Amino acid sequence: MNSTPTSTTVIDAGSFGTWLRQAREALRGNQGMEVPCGDCVGCCTSSYSILLRPHDAALDAVPSSLLSGVSGLAYPHAKMNPLENGHCPMFKAGKCAIYSIRPQTCLDYDCRVYAAAGIEAGDNRPVINKRVREWQFTYASTADHVTHGAVKAAAQFISKHTKLFPAEFAASSPSAIAVLAIKVYGLFIGESLHSQNAMEMVKKIIGTSREFDATQIPTP
Repeated sequence: MNSTPTSTTVIDAGSFGTWLRQAREALRGNQGMEVPCGDCVGCCTSSYSILLRPHDAALDAVPSSLLSGVSGLAYPHAKMNPLENGHCPMFKAGKCAIYSIRPQTCLDYDCRVYAAAGIEAGDNRPVINKRVREWQFTYASTADHVTHGAVKAAAQFISKHTKLFPAEFAASSPSAIAVLAIKVYGLFIGESLHSQNAMEMVKKIIGTSREFDATQIPTP
């Protein structure tokens, strides 16, 4: 994973402490994220497949020909794949055609998670990476600086030791690494990356992540 380089453009990402609390609540299913996207449409044009849940109103608006089933999940899903140019099929005339009823997956997406983790979204997502480089958090306290450092340290450790994680964690994609770092950053406050036993830390990460996931609201 590449560290986030400096950008000449700065976009306010908000207070890091506030954002982190909201992000963790969103991961638990308690709320969505309010992302100051402005005119950025990176998530609509970056080759993402979109999962649709049974309660998504978008299911009534998306042509069935654009949807495929998803197996291996605990409850029914449909998936909408991107077009050959990487655009979402519902991205039309430069905007989302179903914005008012966009899927929960879209409501939950927040590219600030990459800026928080100090990584980028992947080599094939230049538009999102540009925005990630532009995000700049503010800090209400020294503790927020320390916490942000812990999130980055967690992402750095996970990126370096991806092969030590079991397959079900799939801690290899940038998004998976960033989300896992948000869940387990507390393990890295005050910890030196050079003094850690990698396998023992992986076990702690798995345990902490499972404890976090146990607090999630069941999806309908």
